[in-house]
Amino acid sequence: MTNPNKTAVTLDDLRALMARLRSPEGCPWDRKQDRHSLKIYLLEEGYELAEALDHGNPEEVKEELGDLLFQIVFLSGLYEEQGDFDLPQVLQTIYQKMVRRHPHVFGNQRWENPEEVVQGWQAIKAQEKDQADPFVSIPMALPSLLKAHRISQRAAGLGFDWPDIAGVIEKVKEELGELEEAIRENNQPAAQEELGDLLFTAVNLGRFLGIQAENALRLTLQKFLKRFRAMLSDPRFQDRKSSLSLEEWEDLWNRAKEEG
Repeated sequence: MTNPNKTAVTLDDLRALMARLRSPEGCPWDRKQDRHSLKIYLLEEGYELAEALDHGNPEEVKEELGDLLFQIVFLSGLYEEQGDFDLPQVLQTIYQKMVRRHPHVFGNQRWENPEEVVQGWQAIKAQEKDQADPFVSIPMALPSLLKAHRISQRAAGLGFDWPDIAGVIEKVKEELGELEEAIRENNQPAAQEELGDLLFTAVNLGRFLGIQAENALRLTLQKFLKRFRAMLSDPRFQDRKSSLSLEEWEDLWNRAKEEG
C-alpha cells in the first residue's frame, strides 16, 4: 500500500507508486502513456533541471532532480510491464558500466589528466559497441551546439585538433572574414555555410576553454531576457514603444546592464 506521508522514500517506494498509478485502480492519464508519449516529458524535465542548475537554488534543483528521476522510474516501469527489464537491472547496468569505463580508478590503468580520461572512455565505448564510426553514438536529436561540441570532442580524441588555443582563435577570425566576404557578395547560400563554420569554430573555442557553447548561450539568453524585460518596464518604452530612436534604445540597454 502506498503511503503518501512516508518520509524515508526509497527507489522501491517509487516503483510501487508507479505501479499503483498504472494499475486499473490508478490514474487514467498514467495508464495511457507509452515510451513514445513520455519522450517529450523526459526532454522537458532535463531542460528544466538544466535551468534550475543555472539558477543555483538547491531547493529548485532538488525538485527538478526528482521530476527527472520519476521519468526514469516511469519508463523503467513500462519496460518491466513488457518483461524486458526492471529498474534494478537499470541500476546494475549503469553501475557495471561506470566501473568498466574507469579502469584508472577500479583497475590498473594510469590516466593522469581529463584529456586521457576522455580518450580512454571513447576507446572503451567503441570497443564495447564494436563501432568503427566514433560519431555514430552521438544522438541526432541533441541541440546543435551540444552536438557540435560532442563531434569536435570525438574528432579531437582521435588527434584531429589544433595544437593550442591560438590556432582556434585564428580560425575564428578566418571564418568571420569569410562570412563578411559572403555578405559583401550578397551570396546567401555562402553566408549560411560560413555562418555555420563560424559557429562550429566558436564551439571548438569553447571546448578549448572548458566551456560548452550550449551552456554559454543559454546563460547569455537568460541575461538578455532579463535586461530586455527591464527595458520594457522603463516608462519611456511604455509611453512611446516602437518610436524610440536607436540612441534611446542604447540608453535603455546600458541602464538595464547597470542594473544587472
